[in-house]
Amino acid sequence: MLRPIRWMWRAIAPLLAAGLALAPPGAALASPEDVLGFGARASAMGATGAAVAEGYEAVHANPALLSLSRERRLTLGMEGAIFDLRAGDRRLPYAPLRGSLIGATVPIPFGGALADRVTIGLGFFAPFDVVVRGRILYPETPQFPLADRTQSVAVQAALGAAIGRGVRVGGGFAALAALSGSVTVATDSTGRVGTLVEDTLVASYAPIVGASYDLGDYRLGATFRGELVGRFNVVIHAEDLGGIAVPPLNIAGIAQYDPAEVALEVARVKGGWKVAIGATYKRWSDYPGAVEATVRCPDVDPDTGEPFTGSCAAPLPGDPGYSDTVVPRVGVERSVALRPGATAHARAGAFFEASPAPEQTGASNIYDNARLGLSLGYGLALAAPLPRLTLDLFAQVQLLLPRAHQKRGEPGAGAGEDGVVRARGVLVAGGTAVGVAF
Repeated sequence: MLRPIRWMWRAIAPLLAAGLALAPPGAALASPEDVLGFGARASAMGATGAAVAEGYEAVHANPALLSLSRERRLTLGMEGAIFDLRAGDRRLPYAPLRGSLIGATVPIPFGGALADRVTIGLGFFAPFDVVVRGRILYPETPQFPLADRTQSVAVQAALGAAIGRGVRVGGGFAALAALSGSVTVATDSTGRVGTLVEDTLVASYAPIVGASYDLGDYRLGATFRGELVGRFNVVIHAEDLGGIAVPPLNIAGIAQYDPAEVALEVARVKGGWKVAIGATYKRWSDYPGAVEATVRCPDVDPDTGEPFTGSCAAPLPGDPGYSDTVVPRVGVERSVALRPGATAHARAGAFFEASPAPEQTGASNIYDNARLGLSLGYGLALAAPLPRLTLDLFAQVQLLLPRAHQKRGEPGAGAGEDGVVRARGVLVAGGTAVGVAF
């Protein structure tokens, strides 16, 4: 018994060391799973998964594929990312991401016609130091929302079922943190100005539904993910400030935003080679922008008591002008049997995501670039007579392709002598995950 354990430790120890080295130290508009992929295997395979996802990763990639998991499995992991983002000759300071990953699959022990057909999956990702981060800076401040997009808690749950003849369906939801509250500013009996702050952390939800069809060695997969919006809205009320009349002020905006998505994929899923090719359509044109109006028209007309239908000349944020994108993806996995009960997996992937944001020609300096993602990974799966463990490791590099922003009128921050701001950058991510079946 000791010999298999020593052999297993010799195989796992260097991978654990490499994984810990890849997860960087430090603190950490779409969620992390939308930027990096969800799970170590998916992230290593170019964030594919609509037709090739396994285990808890199917909660995000395609809930229908949860029905392929026929054992209870708990997975724990850690992921991290660092950012090198530049506007002109300026490197913008962004804290690294680091967070924990938890995934689980639980087959439902139905009998009869439903036996071995239904599985529940859960997936969580949580940065170590924040629940959700959203920053709205002055327009003249150069900023890359991409870095803050990864700083939020991801909560997902789904159910998948096999309905026969190679057809599988599934559905679930994703949740994102949102904040609502109020600040009351008033004078007390002594004439001093004080504040009362009340806030509530709530959740917003979006559906995830998927289906797959097996055809020999190949599988077709399709997934729809609904729009997921993490808003914050804090209303400031000023009362009893002498003769000063201040309308309610709304400190409001969107901290995190995942557009509605449709992922289509075809994959070879049998044999030593698994290959997935697909594309994800993202409806960025519905993005309303990060900033909402600070002063809003009243709901009720104070003169008539009727619903207010006119205009109060309150300024409104402009349309950010985002456009829809299509993200092509490819992922490859090579599986090799090392010995009875032990299988190694080598993985690689790539994707290209065009920027939905328009060129920043005016006062705004909110930069977003097309990204070329390249990924690698390694996995080790143990089964009987060895302990039923899995270990997965991934590394991912995303290159923010150089983009020129020609400023009109007043040059933007970081602009050269020609009035052009050249934005570019690199994102490097990595992580490990260990799973146990019981």
